Amino acid sequence: MRSMELLNTSLTPVRFVDSHHPQSPVKQQANLANCKARLESLVKDITANYAKWQLAHQRGIALCYAIEAKKTRCLDKPDEEIGYYPDEMALACDKLALITSIFVDIVKNSHEILRQLRTLVKAAGTASNVIFYRTWKLQHFVAFMEELLNRYGRESMVKQQVMQNIAHCTQRSKLIAYTTAWEFPDHVDAYVDLVFRLLAEEVKET
Repeated sequence: MRSMELLNTSLTPVRFVDSHHPQSPVKQQANLANCKARLESLVKDITANYAKWQLAHQRGIALCYAIEAKKTRCLDKPDEEIGYYPDEMALACDKLALITSIFVDIVKNSHEILRQLRTLVKAAGTASNVIFYRTWKLQHFVAFMEELLNRYGRESMVKQQVMQNIAHCTQRSKLIAYTTAWEFPDHVDAYVDLVFRLLAEEVKET
């Protein structure tokens, strides 16, 4: 008798509630609108950071050439009183250090943008497969930002090395090498510029 009761209990039908039921059309549209708005904001931040990077890069080129010129004069005509560090070079070095800090800030900002993009993909759920502009899904924006962040990080390290060493060069060839490393970047290069052109085309309003 006892075994029959246990058997009946174990065979009692259990109703499972499906917690993954589809969203209502209204709620789904609201979710899509929120995702699109957040993505638009992040794309603007990405573009603004790149504009800052380009401006800082150009300003840094002028400063590197200024430091190179002043340092070259010291190497060509040594002055025992001035040595290899003329006072007029200090201002250019300070400005270059300030410029270099901009790249560090951009790297930090890009880390945060990437974090928010990844969060957006998770929060979007099925909407992550939606194409909000022309051809890119949300994951494409994440992949774009991952590569950009990697390139920003590596190029920022090069900029820091130039800033820290260019004023201490004792050979003309080293001066030229540091100025060239700044002016012609290996990581944030023409390829990155091309990708940003593709991004601009992707999000361009039709």
